[in-house]
Amino acid sequence: FAVAQEAAVEPSPVQRLQEILQQTQTLTAEVEQLIMDQDGRELQEARVTLVMQKPASFYWGITAPYEDLMITDGKIIWRYEPDLEQVTIAAFDDDLERTPVMLLNGDAQSIASSYDVTYAAFEDAVHVRFILIPRNPDSLFDRLSLTFNGVTLEEMQFEDSLGQQTSLSFYQSVRNQPVDGSKFTFIPPAGVEVI
Repeated sequence: FAVAQEAAVEPSPVQRLQEILQQTQTLTAEVEQLIMDQDGRELQEARVTLVMQKPASFYWGITAPYEDLMITDGKIIWRYEPDLEQVTIAAFDDDLERTPVMLLNGDAQSIASSYDVTYAAFEDAVHVRFILIPRNPDSLFDRLSLTFNGVTLEEMQFEDSLGQQTSLSFYQSVRNQPVDGSKFTFIPPAGVEVI
């Protein structure tokens, strides 16, 4: 008898990415942000504290070389600039093309509708990299990549249409531990201009 064997169906790159992203419900990490021009010259380096909780809560606090804070509870986004003594308050837009860090909360459908995704495994069989190319030609970014060590995000890079590159390296990452929900709301200090 000839027995038909079913070929194992490999998950698509989008499905692979979603499988990894689904394994993180909360994330706390220290981030090194490096911005370079099209020639690879460093324009800015910053230290950031990230706290994320699905589905759409983020705390992005730049601690050096200056202070800047972006917080969202998934409905409102606050951007506090202590040097300017002002806070901007707006409705939150989770458009993946405008807010790359929101990919961490993304689902397969929203990622697939916004990006063409490819996948590459490293020789160590532990690290994987996803390359995302925006489907919308008016996207703020031409190319994004996410590198994972297993299911832990190690690096995110994006490049804009002028060739400027931003690299985010994640350190001291803690996944799936309770986070303080008060991190995702902001009360402007007295005397600060609200825009």
